Amino acid sequence: MRLTVIFAALTLFALTAVGCTSSTQTSSQPPASGPNAVSGKPTYGGTLKIGAEAAADTVISLYAHSEGSGNDLSFLYDGLVNQDPNFNVVPWLAQSWTISKDGKIYTFHLRRNALWSDGVPITSADVKFEYDLTTNPASNAPYRSDYDVVKSVATPDKYTVVYTLKEADAPFLSSVAASLPHVPLPVHVYGKVPPSQLAHADFSKNLVTSGPYTLSEWKHDDHLQLTSNKRWWKGRPYIDQIYIKEYTGNEPVQFALQNGDVDTAYFLTTAMWESLKGDSRFMLIHNPADQFNWWVVNMKNPILADINVRRAVMYAYDRKTEVEKLFHHEDVATFSPIPWAQKWAFDPSTENAYQYDPAKAQKILEDDGWKIGPDGYRHKNGQLLSFRSGLIQGSANSVKSFELWQANLKAVGIKTDARQTEFNTFYNDEQKGNFDVDNGGFGGGGDPDPFIFLSSKAWPPNGLNYGHFSDPKLDALIDQARTASDQAHRKALYFEIQRLVVDDVPDFFDAAPYYRNVMNKRILGVNPAHSGSQFTATMYDEPIWYIAQ
Repeated sequence: MRLTVIFAALTLFALTAVGCTSSTQTSSQPPASGPNAVSGKPTYGGTLKIGAEAAADTVISLYAHSEGSGNDLSFLYDGLVNQDPNFNVVPWLAQSWTISKDGKIYTFHLRRNALWSDGVPITSADVKFEYDLTTNPASNAPYRSDYDVVKSVATPDKYTVVYTLKEADAPFLSSVAASLPHVPLPVHVYGKVPPSQLAHADFSKNLVTSGPYTLSEWKHDDHLQLTSNKRWWKGRPYIDQIYIKEYTGNEPVQFALQNGDVDTAYFLTTAMWESLKGDSRFMLIHNPADQFNWWVVNMKNPILADINVRRAVMYAYDRKTEVEKLFHHEDVATFSPIPWAQKWAFDPSTENAYQYDPAKAQKILEDDGWKIGPDGYRHKNGQLLSFRSGLIQGSANSVKSFELWQANLKAVGIKTDARQTEFNTFYNDEQKGNFDVDNGGFGGGGDPDPFIFLSSKAWPPNGLNYGHFSDPKLDALIDQARTASDQAHRKALYFEIQRLVVDDVPDFFDAAPYYRNVMNKRILGVNPAHSGSQFTATMYDEPIWYIAQ
């Protein structure tokens, strides 16, 4: 999935119309009003306890490809810029920046008071070092294709970084400069390790960070202990410790919340939300998510490479019933690669695409030569119409979705069985192409650009197009939308992209969800409106959170 510091819609037009400057900031008072605001002065101390449904697989930001690592590392690393709750790009490690009139040159001016947690200044050399590592094939960085648009990176002085792009790139600030994988890296530490060995290097005992917290302890598949960074450029956070307890799946997280073992979670299923929302101990967080749910399709499977099979699957899939039964009518059944929270780019007509029509699905398959056999399933030239459906182990929502999915497909003669694996195995299998269709969600990129998972340039290891889908026309439209200079032009292109996706069925898009979470009311200063597709969206105010004494 795409990982960012904060999740919000963004346009290059809006950025170039406003000057970007900021003075040094320090921890400030919490809001004076709101569901979890109180009067009085915040105090330092205490521990925030978070329940994670997936384990971290790295503490090196360059390799933060999973949701587990992405959420955890958002406490540890800062990007050049950030996004505020109003979807505006704001200064972060870069106190200001300029963009050339042609949109090809981004010049960032770094804060002079920003230090690594070991006291070494954060400089332009650290920014360029991350770029050099990511683009070096030896490092095998998962988001290398993000920099395909970059021609060069220069460091004219210690606190200035200049990105020169090959062409204008509208998502650059939100998808690269504010992106967790592309945060500056400490050249004085990582520069001592050959790029080919970096992914396997162990820095967990003395991790050097740039964000509000440092890593005190990491016990794999169990927990992470974070400590407030007294050298952080915004000032020491009020909460001294963050304890992230890792569980296998969602249900143990729910029990931990109910038992008071954790204060909040990275993610709640609808069932968890329904069971917890009446608990007076919790503040509720509930907003449209910058995310969509889907089944990723592997085009290397000959059966799934048949567009008629893919279209039949979509007509056979009763997504509205899924939304009604599993998500209590809140989520919206759509067929779009753009999250509905990105309203300016989302085409509402996609809600009408592939309405449930099993008779139409059966006709498509019959016309394509797939005939019902004595076993109740379809066959063609001696081949069974069958594929595996991958699920992350421990996800109750995924299992319930699969049960409906399996029944819908069986009704039209398609056989599918569940293949459940734990998260890291699930992700590694996707990287290797060892899957047929995989259930999941995607989003949080801060921009509607679908390049990273739909462009043929983003096949692994250069991106997240795990299914190896390819359509030259779609590639061209995506590239045009990335270089368009104004939002109206981009909107027209994204509507065209969505229409083409409906025709192509590159993946089985499912629904546009809400982000649901709870926060124990002992944690004060939290604004529930500051949330998007993941927990880190709520964290924009995190340095001013504090614990009731």
